[in-house]
Amino acid sequence: MNRAPRISPLPSTGAHVVAVDGAPPLLRLRTGHHVALDSPPATLHDELAADTAPSGYLRRLVFEVQERERRDDERRWPAARRHVGVVGTGVLAEEIARALEDWGARVTRAASAAALDEPAVLDDTALLVSVADGADERHDRAVLDDLPAPGAARLRVYREGECVLVDPLALDPADATATHVSRRRVAASTAPGAVEAWHGHGPASEHPLDAPTVALVTARVLTMTLAWAQDAPALADLRTTLWKLVPALGRVTEHPVLAYPAAHPRARR
Repeated sequence: MNRAPRISPLPSTGAHVVAVDGAPPLLRLRTGHHVALDSPPATLHDELAADTAPSGYLRRLVFEVQERERRDDERRWPAARRHVGVVGTGVLAEEIARALEDWGARVTRAASAAALDEPAVLDDTALLVSVADGADERHDRAVLDDLPAPGAARLRVYREGECVLVDPLALDPADATATHVSRRRVAASTAPGAVEAWHGHGPASEHPLDAPTVALVTARVLTMTLAWAQDAPALADLRTTLWKLVPALGRVTEHPVLAYPAAHPRARR
């Protein structure tokens, strides 16, 4: 007859000790991987269930798992790219900043790009994220391209009516700027004059973003920033992809955008 499995949490970690059918226990890490334990005592599960002082074995095991989890945290968001500036106000900026902080970034907040134009704020910033609503705030997208933060990556998130767009991630001056994205969209439109007018004068929406929209946009930004922080293979595509969410249709589309010197004749700033 098979024995009931025993699963015990390892204190002060995200790991569990798992034993099945009387086999030697395994350690299930918070990553979902299982690893063998080195000569575990037969009383390990009983000790984990008891409210007593831990043995030397258990103290060492907890310490080793905590060290492993610290290394996991460093792999998820390396220290060299941990300082992120988030520009903007409102629920979307708040949720993006919270998500970045929850997963390891050290976030500096500012209401506008002008407020970030201070050496004390920009000295350690590795990434600047602009979150804009309405034409006045969208001008910050272009300001980001000129901020004195050498080597800092730029990511622009902005709302146009009920739609939300995330520009390609810019890592160096050769990448697509806010102006490149605007020109590309005007050139590709069947109504370039109306698109250009909205870029320059479109009002902020009177309706707040709903929770699913905020969740999808936040997930996109977190996915992009993690790829940047980890220097992941997906980074190359993220540097040339404009992402657009149309909540009214429940549709996400992606559009290639490359930096280029020639301006479309209708595009202006």
